[in-house]
Amino acid sequence: MQIIKNDNFFMNLAINVARRNKGMTGANPSVGCVIVSRDKTIISIANTGIGGSPHAEKKALEGIEIKTGTVLYTTLEPCVHFAKTPPCTKIISKKKIKKV
Repeated sequence: MQIIKNDNFFMNLAINVARRNKGMTGANPSVGCVIVSRDKTIISIANTGIGGSPHAEKKALEGIEIKTGTVLYTTLEPCVHFAKTPPCTKIISKKKIKKV
């Protein structure tokens, strides 16, 4: 059986990853993040850390190389405000990910 890897597949994976820390992220929601290359290979998977930090997007983006066509799937819109951590949108923009 061949698994069809499309947007629905990767978004469902992100949702399941988010469930791992449900109820353990303090005031922050438990978010899942999956980063996928142009050829549909998973590059990185992360969820919100215990206590709410680091954010899933930040964890998923640490230490990976981003190439053209990379897509980031996340279960909640990336934050755009400064609070206890810098905005995830800054990290995503710095890594030059064009599709979220």
